[in-house]
Amino acid sequence: MVTRLQVKVKTFFTETQEMAENSEQNPSNPGSNGHEQTRLSPLVALLGVLVSVEALLVTAGAVYFLSRIFLETPENLSGAFVIFAITLIIAAGLIATAIGTFKVKSWTRGAIVTWQILQFFVATSFIQGIQVWQPVGWLLIVLAVGTAVLLFSRPVINSMTAEK
Repeated sequence: MVTRLQVKVKTFFTETQEMAENSEQNPSNPGSNGHEQTRLSPLVALLGVLVSVEALLVTAGAVYFLSRIFLETPENLSGAFVIFAITLIIAAGLIATAIGTFKVKSWTRGAIVTWQILQFFVATSFIQGIQVWQPVGWLLIVLAVGTAVLLFSRPVINSMTAEK
């Protein structure tokens, strides 16, 4: 006696096998397996790498803030945890933006521009502050300006705003 569940499972596996055969026979057809296949532009890939590097730097900053909480006695413990939490939230946002950039999502452009502006202002405060941190500030400025210029280049705009 065959149950409904067995029929549904058999139908599912049969359809899955047919879809796999169709995609192997016609790999140039992007809709053959239900997923759109897009080629990532080299400049968009470079943009994704730059945003990923920025996300890693902010994550490293969050780890640094966390280590300072345990290695030194902060004057305001709750304030130190708030700074750590804010840095961690920014890092998570940048990681999501980097993933979206590699997937060529158009919403990432606004997030990237916003982050480059914030990063530029943070970098200028590094340059105006303690002498030891000035090279870090210049590195952040170069990274922010380079990423912004790349973001507004014609090939990246065309790739990220194209009709999908």
